[in-house]
Amino acid sequence: MGEKILRAMKVREITCWLVFYLIVLIFGAAPAPGQELINCLVASVDNQPVTLFDLRVAKTFNLLGGSSDEGITAEDLLNSYIDMLLVLKLAREQISLAPEEIRAELEKVKERTGSEAFEVRCRELGLKPEDLSSYLQDKILFEKVIGIRFSQRLYISLKEIEDYYQNIYVPEQKAAGRQPAGLVDALNEIESRLQARRQEERVREWTQELRQRAEIIIYFECLKRL
Repeated sequence: MGEKILRAMKVREITCWLVFYLIVLIFGAAPAPGQELINCLVASVDNQPVTLFDLRVAKTFNLLGGSSDEGITAEDLLNSYIDMLLVLKLAREQISLAPEEIRAELEKVKERTGSEAFEVRCRELGLKPEDLSSYLQDKILFEKVIGIRFSQRLYISLKEIEDYYQNIYVPEQKAAGRQPAGLVDALNEIESRLQARRQEERVREWTQELRQRAEIIIYFECLKRL
């Protein structure tokens, strides 16, 4: 069924809210003393609920590979989360993770965030570090699936490299107050950037195909609270 981004009808809305409240009652984390965590159902992806709390965790610890600052919109964050769920739905049973991988990822998050800031953010969300395990597992699995499916390097023409060098690399370096390296010296860096861009395009095309076969409902009133 094609992607549906709309406000759900009352009957479906009530059903999804019941699912959401059951999840909160069973798995919900208590907020830190003196703090109030507002939670609600932000989306349903093939009947799998996505809560506002899920998005807060992903944004707070930058678990979706994008920016964790205010530059990313709530809708962009949700779309990235939905893409991850659709990919994981196809591959979750095919790839296994060792507990050591999750622990290593947790250490990366701590290092990236800073030990003190990490503890503060956990308290703000009412989480213990180990509560992040399921989120980290999803992140690792998603990255593995993308890495396996799109591991093949693509052909990048010399003209593409030259155009990128003249139109993007040189102006970027000058704007940063740096003397641009010559084309030959910057060749590997530019090719890596173009490979990454091409991979992002292929991933985006694939997830758009997955969306066409999924049933997605977004609750915009909840999304506005992020």
